[in-house]
Amino acid sequence: MEELIHNFGIDWKLLLAQAVNFLILLFILKRFAYAPILKMLRSRKEGIEKGYEFMREADERLKGVEAFREEKVKEANQEAVSVVKRAENVGKEKQGEIIAYANKKAENLVLEAKRVIGEERAKLEENVSRDAEALVRSGIERVLGKLPAEARDKELIHEALKELKGA
Repeated sequence: MEELIHNFGIDWKLLLAQAVNFLILLFILKRFAYAPILKMLRSRKEGIEKGYEFMREADERLKGVEAFREEKVKEANQEAVSVVKRAENVGKEKQGEIIAYANKKAENLVLEAKRVIGEERAKLEENVSRDAEALVRSGIERVLGKLPAEARDKELIHEALKELKGA
């Protein structure tokens, strides 16, 4: 083996020095380079895991918020339908009140028209009676040739008018 080491030109003192140098370098690298890099990688991994967990929680919250929003939209729609139904009911009530008021107003107009017609009819009957009295007086005068006494004249006219009304 010594021959093999000598043939390859290996100096054991130099090899030992290089091994010591290698171990010192390994220790320095492990202490000041490898450990901080591993620490940084671990912290980055933890940060990514925390971010992923936060994302999961945010996703769950978002789903909860979305469900809450949908529930509120449904409630709002139901309330809107309820408001529309109440408005329709109030509208129907008001429609009934307006129709009742219009019917009452129409009845009052009809009653007023009947009263006015009755007054006009009474006036017309009075005018017709006067005109009929004058016509009857004129007819009696022509038939009798002379005008009878006032009392008898009135009595005849009233009887004639009664007969006309009865007919």
